[in-house]
Amino acid sequence: MLKSGKIHQGDCIKLMKKIDDGSIDLVFADPPFNIGYEYDEYDDRQDDEKYLDWCSKWIAEAHRILKPNGTFWLAIGDEYAAELKIAAQRKIGFTTRSWVIWYYTFGVNCKYKFSRSHAHLFHFVKDA
Repeated sequence: MLKSGKIHQGDCIKLMKKIDDGSIDLVFADPPFNIGYEYDEYDDRQDDEKYLDWCSKWIAEAHRILKPNGTFWLAIGDEYAAELKIAAQRKIGFTTRSWVIWYYTFGVNCKYKFSRSHAHLFHFVKDA
C-alpha cells in the first residue's frame, strides 16, 4: 500500500498496483501525448499500438482503484483522444460525463504548422 499524502515518483502502473481496489476518489491524468516531445528519460515516439496498449493498462488501473462514485479526468491531445475515449468506455468500463475542450493562449509557437492551442479533457465516472 502506498502512503497517502505523499508524492510517489515511478512507473504509474507499478505504483497503482500498490493501491487498494476502490480506494481513490479522484484520478487526474495528463500523460505524454506521444507526439515526439523531447523528455529527459521518456521516449515520446512510440508506435501507435504500443502507446495505446500502455494507455489501456494505466487507464484500467485507474478504473480499478477508483471508488464506485469516483471520478477520472484525462487530458490528452488530438492524436489519440478518440481512441482513448472509446477504450475507456468500451474496453475498460468508464462512462463519459463530459468532453471538455480546454482552449489556452500560452505555449510554444510552432515553426512549420499551427500551434497547439487546446487539449481534450474527458470526465469519466464508474457509476453512470
